[in-house]
Amino acid sequence: MESYAVISFIGEGSFGRVFKAKHKETNDIVALKVIRKKGRSSKDLKNLRQECDIQRQLKHPNIIRMIDSFDTESELVVVTEYAEKELHSILAKNGCLNEDQVKKITWDLVSALYYLHSHRVLHR
Repeated sequence: MESYAVISFIGEGSFGRVFKAKHKETNDIVALKVIRKKGRSSKDLKNLRQECDIQRQLKHPNIIRMIDSFDTESELVVVTEYAEKELHSILAKNGCLNEDQVKKITWDLVSALYYLHSHRVLHR
């Protein structure tokens, strides 16, 4: 974690907390997903690491790129590229999307799913 400076808290989910951070050497803005190990079985942790190995191999413009993952004493940290916008904030600002925006988003989603399926990865 010493390679990153946390900028802000983004949110929390069932797997852990997500932070916006900056790599101290490159100044790249990233997302840090911090997953607590406590309360997780060794099988769960093994599965999480396998998912990291799979995600690390994925290269597609519509799939968030995984940059790194590492363990601390109490956490598993997954480093991904930072997505500046999310659909929820766009809808909150604009109220709705026009037809061209919906077509673009739909195409991007289908393209990403096709890529995942062609690499024998199921999205859940």
